[in-house]
Amino acid sequence: MIRAYESGDVAGALAIHRELLPVFSGFFRTQAVILTKAALTLLGLPGGPVRSPLPDATPEEIAQLRVDLTAAGVEVTG
Repeated sequence: MIRAYESGDVAGALAIHRELLPVFSGFFRTQAVILTKAALTLLGLPGGPVRSPLPDATPEEIAQLRVDLTAAGVEVTG
C-alpha cells in the first residue's frame, strides 16, 4: 500500500487499504497488541503471550479475529 502510494498509484493504495480495512478495524476491537499477537499465532508465526497486565485474547476475540482476517483475504492456518 505504501509503495503503491509513493509511486503515485493512489487508487491502487486505496484499493489495498479498503481490502485490509477489516483487519485494521478488527485489531482495535480491544487493545491492539492483544489481537496482533493472536493474529501472529493464527498465521503460524511466533507471537507469544502478551505481557502483564494485559490478558491474552479470549476464544471469542480469536474467533472474531479469524472472521476479520478472512474478510480481508488473509489465509489463516492456525
